[in-house]
Amino acid sequence: MADLTHLQSLLDREAKSLQVPGAAVGVLFDGAEHVLTTGVTSVDAPAPVTGDTLFQIGSTTKTVTATAAMHLVERGRLDLNGRVRQYLPGFRLSDERAADELTIRHLLTHTGGFLGDIDDGESWDTGALAAAIDAYDQLPQLFPPGALASYNNAAFRLLGRVIEVVCGEPYEHAVRRIVLEPLGMSSSFFFPWEVATRPHAVGHTVREDGPQVAHMWGLFRDSMPEGGLVSSVRDQLRYAAFHLGASGDEPVGAATRELMQREHVPVGVPWTGIGLPWLLDEQAGVRLVTHGGNIGNLQLSSFVLAPEHGFAVTTLTNSAPGKALGNLVTDWCLEHLLGATPRAVRLTLREPEPEYAGSYDAGQWTFEVDEQLTARFVLRPELVAAGVEGMPDIPLALVEGGDDVALAPDPRRAVGRFLRDDAGEVAFLHLSGRAARRIR
Repeated sequence: MADLTHLQSLLDREAKSLQVPGAAVGVLFDGAEHVLTTGVTSVDAPAPVTGDTLFQIGSTTKTVTATAAMHLVERGRLDLNGRVRQYLPGFRLSDERAADELTIRHLLTHTGGFLGDIDDGESWDTGALAAAIDAYDQLPQLFPPGALASYNNAAFRLLGRVIEVVCGEPYEHAVRRIVLEPLGMSSSFFFPWEVATRPHAVGHTVREDGPQVAHMWGLFRDSMPEGGLVSSVRDQLRYAAFHLGASGDEPVGAATRELMQREHVPVGVPWTGIGLPWLLDEQAGVRLVTHGGNIGNLQLSSFVLAPEHGFAVTTLTNSAPGKALGNLVTDWCLEHLLGATPRAVRLTLREPEPEYAGSYDAGQWTFEVDEQLTARFVLRPELVAAGVEGMPDIPLALVEGGDDVALAPDPRRAVGRFLRDDAGEVAFLHLSGRAARRIR
């Protein structure tokens, strides 16, 4: 039995230091589950976080959507290489050729090529997903399907709609029937009215005088396939155990789980590759199958599997610094439980150059990059008005030998790269897995 006393101390200490009001950590190691918690669900109405507290897990939901899709693939109801128009005959993109070539595999691997970060609707009607997809002919096509991986939320809305059509029922009902119920995930929900009657965490902004409750939910119904699941850390451990092979063949069998965790698209940075749709990495020789989530910089989560070691760790939090807290928890576990101590590496950097300065459009925000390579995160005004939290400036530095960039204060690994067009001109900033197109 692992002794996680020191991990509990780290969790308590760092959550307080980082101003994360509450967090829940789940660890699966040597066949045993461990749940650690700290802090409160809300600074306005403090209740202790427990293993049953519900958090918005954000984009880890994409792997749940993918599991439902691969269930349909196993049963011959969905073709991984089938074209989206096979299932949605009237589907349109701004680029007709791209719409005709787009496949289910492109959606799962973030290689659809159309703009990935788009606005949410404001509906909870059953037709919300269908209505959202009808507007995809307005999305810029940044590159042809399959040409480049760029993290794509919109692709998972589209995949959710395909699941609805194939199953003949709303996305949320299909996922509950296919994934959540077979895995015993009885504390996982999509709708705010289901969550409201159960113990749950609320998101917080962090101000100079400390964390403050953000009085907003975060997502509407058209966003459910990309990030809408609300879950407890205990349910997340059930989900992790399944993808590590600890249970049977429902919702998908072992061969399909392995296929989902295999590299399908090489990426470079910040991951080593993309699966279906797992984000792949490694640390000190340990292969990692990962995802995570961010709901409006208010609730952040991490989810990491080490399949060859039967290991998982997930961290659920209720403020933006929860990302840093999740990284600290994951690194502690990898080092102290798996012996995977990260190598001390410092990349060789080079001087910034004016050719990289400009505006890079990611859809819902723009990166304004100055000549010193500081990327200023500029949200669209309507999102600011809606209370969406922005991000601090990102000081970047060029890595010697190419167009890769690292964080200037912490140049241990590349976090992105500038991409050039056929004429050799800087055309995209590929940062945190997303390709933002240069517009100035």
